[in-house]
Amino acid sequence: MNPGAEPWTLAGAALVDKAGERVDLATWQQAPIPASGAGAVVVGIEGESAQLGCPCTLKLWEATGPRTVTLESVTFPEGKAKGP
Repeated sequence: MNPGAEPWTLAGAALVDKAGERVDLATWQQAPIPASGAGAVVVGIEGESAQLGCPCTLKLWEATGPRTVTLESVTFPEGKAKGP
């Protein structure tokens, strides 16, 4: 949701763990989120998975201004990757 009066365009995203380690994320957004509207963004890690001590903070920032989205206590399911 964009409660602002201007569209919101994603410029970047990062995960930051409790030790301050940061991993920049790949981002994708089909279109700016309109003012007073809703939209979607996709973020992911490029290359090998990072070893972060989560819970982490997810930060998303916009291209043309100071508005930032911050999500605290982001965690990921525990599990082992299955090989071929």
